[in-house]
This record gives sequence, structure tokens and C-alpha cells, in this order.
Amino acid sequence: MDRSWIRNSKPGDREYDARVRQFINFAVKNSGGREKLPCPCHKSHNLLHKRVDEILNHLTKFAFDNTYTCWILHGEKMDETHVSKLKNSLFEEENVVEGDNLEDMLHVAQDKFNDDPSKFERLLSDSEKPLYPGCKKYSRLITILKLYNLKAANGLSDKGFGDFLELFKDMLPEEIVLPKRTYEA
Repeated sequence: MDRSWIRNSKPGDREYDARVRQFINFAVKNSGGREKLPCPCHKSHNLLHKRVDEILNHLTKFAFDNTYTCWILHGEKMDETHVSKLKNSLFEEENVVEGDNLEDMLHVAQDKFNDDPSKFERLLSDSEKPLYPGCKKYSRLITILKLYNLKAANGLSDKGFGDFLELFKDMLPEEIVLPKRTYEA
């Protein structure tokens, strides 16, 4: 099935709306009776499970995640064509920005938080929350990860890292959403 519409159309386009309805029908047919399904909108990235009406609303507002072209989370079987496309797409990406891997990390993290979904929801929220109002470059999660990598790479103690976070929070605008202590990070 042609999935070029995912990249070549947007919410409100006649083709997009028709294809979204086809996707919804496909997902419901293959849902196994589940009430909530992964939402493939650009904002949720299949990480949040929603009712069908909520998914339709999200796809209308936020657009379809243009990287989700093999609908394995919605009942599609992985065949040789999909496997080879996946392999090719992995090798085509030469100029990957560090933040581009965030979605992959969140997928892995989702499995680790099956026992406590609220922790995962908080992690997902942190991935979308700007470091401070108007900040486009760093989310709260990316900032914490980068700072924690610096801590580990330079052998900084937990106390030293906590002191650094306190100073950093004091230096930057009050709206900054950094953790206060190492444990929170």
C-alpha cells in the first residue's frame, strides 16, 4: 500500500483525510478488540495509547508521524519489503542530529516502565517540555541527558552535580525546568 501521503499531504487535505480514515479502519480491524491503540500522530509517536476518537482528533490536529510507514503497532505484518526498507533507511541517515534518536530512546524506555506508566508519561512530557518558555533548541529531557553525560564523562560526584544544577537554575530565567538534585535528574 502506498504511504507517500504520510509525507506529502497534511491535515485538511482531501487525500490526507481519506487516508487517515483508511488507517483508522485498518487499525480498528486489527486491534483485537482493544479499546486504546498507539496514537501515530507527530506528537505522540505511538508512545501514548488513545481511544480511536482521540487518535482521529490527534491526526487531524498534529499530523501523522511521517516516520511511521510500516504499521506494525496496528496489526500490519513485517514482510521482506518492510525489512529491506527499514535497513535502507537506517543507512541513508548520514547527518543525524543527537536529538533525532530521542524517539528511539523513548520507545525503549516505554518497555522499561510497563509497571508504572505514570513515570513514562512524565518522561514523555519532559521530552516535549521546552527548557524555558520560547526555547526551541532544548527540551527538559535533552538538557538533563546532556548534563548527566557531562557528569559521567568528567567523574563529577552526585553532590557536585547537584551543586552545579542549583547554580545553573539560579543563573538562568526563573521559568527554567531543570531538576534540583541529581536524584531527580
